[in-house]
Amino acid sequence: MAITKSAEKSLTEAQQQELIGILEDTRTELQEKLKKRRNGTTSEQVPGDEADLASEDAEISLETRLMDRDAKLLREVERALEKVQNGSYGLCEGTDEPIGYARLKLRPWTRYSVTYKEELEREEKRLGTGE
Repeated sequence: MAITKSAEKSLTEAQQQELIGILEDTRTELQEKLKKRRNGTTSEQVPGDEADLASEDAEISLETRLMDRDAKLLREVERALEKVQNGSYGLCEGTDEPIGYARLKLRPWTRYSVTYKEELEREEKRLGTGE
């Protein structure tokens, strides 16, 4: 797997392989979840009373939100795996500095270091409250 020289300074080979394995397992799990959810929402149901319809609508809404969340996470995981291939995995997209192993262990698909992410959140808050 292609990992850049900068990222090599912060991650050992064993850590890199562990994180890649987690990403691959997560991708497979998310793909399976999405497939099951898609198959589950396409089944035809017999219409019932208004309470049944309301309950069904709420369930469909929840399933849709869960599918959206899983699809978004799958895109992030696939992006991280692409970064492994192009040699930029483990580097902050905002600073090009290595992201720490502890952060990557918690979220192997993360795009930013803790420091840069905090800066982004402060800026978003400032812009959000300044209008």
